[in-house]
Amino acid sequence: MIDVLPPETERLVFRRFDAADLEPMYSYQRREDYAQYAWRGPRTREECERSLAENSGLRPWSRDGDHVRFAVSPKGSRELVGEIVLTLTEAEADQVEIGWVVHPDHAGKGIASEAARAAVEFAFASLGAHRVCASLDALNVSSAKVCERIGMRLEATLRQSHRQLGEWRDELVYAILADEL
Repeated sequence: MIDVLPPETERLVFRRFDAADLEPMYSYQRREDYAQYAWRGPRTREECERSLAENSGLRPWSRDGDHVRFAVSPKGSRELVGEIVLTLTEAEADQVEIGWVVHPDHAGKGIASEAARAAVEFAFASLGAHRVCASLDALNVSSAKVCERIGMRLEATLRQSHRQLGEWRDELVYAILADEL
């Protein structure tokens, strides 16, 4: 079980989700402008409730598919401004995938880069990752810039790898190794 959190950054803290996060989470998860890059459509309130229930406690971390999701808040506040998720994609090879969400009202302030950098460092230092990757919709230019800012390299472009909002879209795969950080 993962019982530690990523360390605080200059402006941000990571924490476990709680019931008070339902309304803020739903406020961005239901938005079409958020969902356009989220590998799915907008979430319902009930889906947000299930996500909060699943991610509010300690999480296992030993098998392929295990994941942990952290709430991201400004220091000194419990305001939910984003989320970080780490997924153990290949346990035997210590492969971890990272994903992030920043509430659109807080976009453009460097929150995603700051949180993602701290989470990657956490994955290497505390979770024993050898490689951390990020898979994103090729139209998600903001997330591609985050990957590049934190030192990840573009490893692949997967042509028409997924359907998003009714159309075939390309996927970008970025990654960084532990010894490259």
